[in-house]
Amino acid sequence: MAKTADYLISGVWKDSEGRITHVMLHPMKNDNTWTMGQKTSELDAINLLKQHKTMKTVIWEYPNWDIRVNVTYVLRNGSEYLRSDPNASTKDNLDNLISMKAIK
Repeated sequence: MAKTADYLISGVWKDSEGRITHVMLHPMKNDNTWTMGQKTSELDAINLLKQHKTMKTVIWEYPNWDIRVNVTYVLRNGSEYLRSDPNASTKDNLDNLISMKAIK
């Protein structure tokens, strides 16, 4: 079985305007298991995508985690932003991942 993605995103940090500033990024191993996540700036995640790394969202669907949709980036008004597949369901998108604001 091919590796699902290079990284998974399980949660997000947002600023006071609701814009994503950081993500919880989990490296995936070749056997499709993943490791402990690390708080990663949006810019660093975008730079990984520019290096042809792949990312997907992952959500908790009791009793397991469920790997979901591709994450890419877009350029809007001169700024780059992470973006999940716009055709995905609402619960799959970055804005609806776990809010990590309690974790510094």
